[in-house]
Amino acid sequence: MTATSTHVGRFRFAAATDRWWWSDHMFLIHGMQPGDVVPTRELLLTHVRRDDRAVVVEALEGCFAEPDPRAADYCLVDMSGNPHRVVLAVAGDGDGDLTGFLVDVTAAYDAFLAEHVNTELTLALESHAAIDQAKGILMLTYGVDEEAAFGILKQSSQRHNTRLRELAGRVVQTAAVGLESITRELVDEALCSVSAPDVPGSGARRRHLDLHAEHTADASILRVSGAVDLSNRDELADAISLAMLGAGDLGRVTVDLRGLGRIGPAAVDVLTAALRRSAAHGITLTIVGGCPGDAAVSANSHRSTIASRS
Repeated sequence: MTATSTHVGRFRFAAATDRWWWSDHMFLIHGMQPGDVVPTRELLLTHVRRDDRAVVVEALEGCFAEPDPRAADYCLVDMSGNPHRVVLAVAGDGDGDLTGFLVDVTAAYDAFLAEHVNTELTLALESHAAIDQAKGILMLTYGVDEEAAFGILKQSSQRHNTRLRELAGRVVQTAAVGLESITRELVDEALCSVSAPDVPGSGARRRHLDLHAEHTADASILRVSGAVDLSNRDELADAISLAMLGAGDLGRVTVDLRGLGRIGPAAVDVLTAALRRSAAHGITLTIVGGCPGDAAVSANSHRSTIASRS
């Protein structure tokens, strides 16, 4: 028998004689030949890695106090200095005697680590590739540089509590129909929605956003026209914030979206956040025009107003 072919060793301690007994396999796991030395508690602990020694002592001492079985997972260093990952299980009989066994799980542990490392490495490489592809798509879609494209990805990931890898995958999936078929709203939806959007065959690209603020005796009014996407979402958010600041004692703000073709995911994102802020500051926010959709749900929950008018 050799140590490499041995996986389970057994041991006993007799309180009456204060002596330990080890099976042949117990010796072999420790890199010794059976009978080379007299087994003792100190010998067992000598081959336990220093950082793990406390858990082994606790398992042994605990069985002297209570007969319940105990276990310890630790690193054993054999006579040749080779590390082994082992599991010790021990139980007492209530009279001071101990019985237990030691399982060498090194091979299984090494295989698990190798598989885990390979899996993590594969995921990391796939993630890096997907993120690079997504950045390229955003650069083409929004006409921004690489840094700004990554900023859009990262901001959307944080805003919606979604892994960057998953978000990048959505963008890449959206672009699978071909770059000529990608619209900004499709990419917006991939970045803003909880799940991946359905991708139609074609669509128009829009990017212009016009913002006009005015103040009346009744409210601050912000008129919006053009299209809202992730490249200009912050402009709309800033404009609404300024309108709220200019609302004064009236506490009324109207956002007129009748100049928008539709309210896409990026606009809904901004409006939902604005509704929360207005409710928190006691401001009545009225959104006029467009197709409110998801924003209407948020409005009701925050007691703000959305009106759809032609």
